[in-house]
Amino acid sequence: MRATVRCLMPLLVAALAIGCDGERGRESASAGDSTLFGDDRARQGDTVRMAPDVALLEHLIDEYEQLDVVMDELAGSAGQGHVQRRAWKGDRHEDADKERLLELLKSEFGERYQARTPEGTARRTDQIAALPPEAGTRALNAMVLDHHRRVQAAIRAGLPSLERPRVREAVTNLQQHLDDEIKGLAHDSAASAGG
Repeated sequence: MRATVRCLMPLLVAALAIGCDGERGRESASAGDSTLFGDDRARQGDTVRMAPDVALLEHLIDEYEQLDVVMDELAGSAGQGHVQRRAWKGDRHEDADKERLLELLKSEFGERYQARTPEGTARRTDQIAALPPEAGTRALNAMVLDHHRRVQAAIRAGLPSLERPRVREAVTNLQQHLDDEIKGLAHDSAASAGG
């Protein structure tokens, strides 16, 4: 019996040592093998303890997910051809931006993130799909413009606190890309309003 206890003591000490380093151990284990769901993160309310880089990347991914869902639904709807084509093209374009953010989150922090479920997308999709072709295109452009401006505002607010150079560089590049997109969309909106 004493021999068994003596043999088990090193194992017990090792288990306690691992347990004492629990936070770091859990982070590295969960970062490598599981997916983090944004809906769970929001329910748990643990965003306060997140690294600023992670918080910003997750927020931007959530923003892109909202746009992605509406664009997907519009591209697949039985509505107007022009709005469908515009949504399909825009969806592919925005998907690439979202994928870059997801890949950065994974490569820098080992986190596979599933964006939060957007609210009100069916209503937004139905409203745009029900409009006449020109008005539908304007509404779609306005929605994308609003999205880009929200992302720009989030980047401006989060950029000063970013710690990782690769995250800072990627977010700065996204900001410059959005500047061009916003100018183009604002020009298109002004031209269609004038015409």
